[in-house]
Amino acid sequence: MTSTSTSTAGLPPVGQPLHGASFGQAIKRFFQGYVQFSGRASRSEFWWAMLFTTVISLVAQIPFWIAYVGLVARAIDAERAGAGSTVDPSYVLAPLGAMLGWLALLLVVGLALLLPTYAVMWRRLQDANFHGAFALLSVVGFGIVPLIMCILPSNPAGVQYDPAYRAMYGQGYAQPWQPGQQPYGQAPYGQQPHGQQQPGRGYGQPPTQG
Repeated sequence: MTSTSTSTAGLPPVGQPLHGASFGQAIKRFFQGYVQFSGRASRSEFWWAMLFTTVISLVAQIPFWIAYVGLVARAIDAERAGAGSTVDPSYVLAPLGAMLGWLALLLVVGLALLLPTYAVMWRRLQDANFHGAFALLSVVGFGIVPLIMCILPSNPAGVQYDPAYRAMYGQGYAQPWQPGQQPYGQAPYGQQPHGQQQPGRGYGQPPTQG
């Protein structure tokens, strides 16, 4: 889950936010980061993906509801026919088989989209500098909370969730990055990097006086 896909066409790899992503770019990265929970995702990446999954879910439900309406209509026809008439049960229950078939298809589609949906939400939350685990609130009925959090803009401090940042500072020891913070391993301007001696100064000798 910590692997990062290589970038293509000069775009940042999945796990690095692509600001202003188009619909096609967002959907491609949505599936490339199928189970990638590390890193970050921009708002455009996330909301285009949410639009895609919503449309797919609605389209997949259309045959189910058509079969449901057919089942109700045939049940009403059987009731109107009256108790004295003979109605073939298969006539009434035929749409039920179609409903069950499409229900199975809906389950497959839902499961196929489940992991990448949580992965992109996880990365989007981390881009806003929240822990991705807030996405799990939707499991317990508080899905509106992470959705609202995903509306918030990118936060530079979210870099702490990048795999490269964690590898540099160590898991569990990374401190949130702040704007203007000196990159790791570089000394501020005008100072010698740690562990390097000044010119003309030998080991164990006092620094030269300016």
